[in-house]
Amino acid sequence: MRAVQQAVLSEIVDGRIWASERSVWFSGVRLRARTSVIRLDDGRLLVFSPAPPSDGWLRQVADLGDVSWLVVPNCFHHLGTPVAAAAFPEAKILAPRSAAARNPDLRIDVEIHDPAFAAAVPECALLPLEGVPFLDETLLYHRPTQTLFGADVVLRADEHDHWTWRFAARVTGCYNRWSVPHDVRKKVVDKAAASRSLRALQTLPIKRLIVAHGEVIESEPLAQLVEAWRRVGVES
Repeated sequence: MRAVQQAVLSEIVDGRIWASERSVWFSGVRLRARTSVIRLDDGRLLVFSPAPPSDGWLRQVADLGDVSWLVVPNCFHHLGTPVAAAAFPEAKILAPRSAAARNPDLRIDVEIHDPAFAAAVPECALLPLEGVPFLDETLLYHRPTQTLFGADVVLRADEHDHWTWRFAARVTGCYNRWSVPHDVRKKVVDKAAASRSLRALQTLPIKRLIVAHGEVIESEPLAQLVEAWRRVGVES
């Protein structure tokens, strides 16, 4: 995956959540990829799915506060983390071991299933997507804003995307429709476990879902997530 440019931050929830998008080339198509920034209750910042930071992005983040956590949500969204870690040397890196296996430059300070994170950041909950080791994704729920963060749990292309991704999305069934990524659909090895993960999400009040590839979902976010997985045989 090759990054093209990281844009500056836009505010999503007043004083609590910001996000930036950059273009990345992946498997011959150009997607938009999102990095999110959350202000924690102690005033420090958590960066979800870090990207190589641009100078403008770093200036904006510096105005918001100190970064204390860099979160790698699955075994694919790790490439920008070593560069981000160099920019924020005091931040701890939370990531799955599967990401470190793919990237020898990735340092892990806290493994993503370690309860130490929940103890340090009680306003956030980590929710693994079980049954899909190919992706090894863990979602993050921010209780104060009722926001669920994911990376590749679902994705969608629309008219704002590059023509290469619009074309591929029409072929794979995710143009203007939230869908499980094409390369993930046949890699669900335990649908019962994935179903349990979806049911766990449905116990939470969720106002919005923020993922890496597609617009922020604020209209029935949980229903759209569940429906996407239902179409690949994962019932909830």
